[in-house]
Amino acid sequence: MLNEWEVFNIKRVVPVHIQLTTTMEQDGQRDQYHFDEQGQFVELNGKYYLHYQEHQGGTATPVQFRLGTDQLHLRRSGIRETDFEFQLSAPTKTRYRTEYGIIGMLVTTNRLAVEFDPQDVNGSIDLEYQLTANEQLIGTYQVQLQFAA
Repeated sequence: MLNEWEVFNIKRVVPVHIQLTTTMEQDGQRDQYHFDEQGQFVELNGKYYLHYQEHQGGTATPVQFRLGTDQLHLRRSGIRETDFEFQLSAPTKTRYRTEYGIIGMLVTTNRLAVEFDPQDVNGSIDLEYQLTANEQLIGTYQVQLQFAA
């Protein structure tokens, strides 16, 4: 039986400050949200992650980004669960879990720039994507995120 350190090769966890702006366009409406949160930069099994909680309307939503130079993975937990894979090469399929059930969606990444320095622990994400369900546009989303230790 392996112990937890053999299963999960966590090299380090560094506290970071995260600034995030999300712009959403849905049904002709445009909303923008700003988050200023504390989180963690994690190096695990040769991969890099950002973990933090978005605080909005009295609710804390756990968020995790898996960082890569040519793709990005976003997982948000809570009542509405999202698990999105962003890559410029092709749209990706996902399922969006809501309180009403699961909706199949397509994620089309229009812009993706991920830069980070694992040594100095800082970086940025510049992302624009569209969500469609049943060939109908749900919305267009822009994410600008910066983090630093």
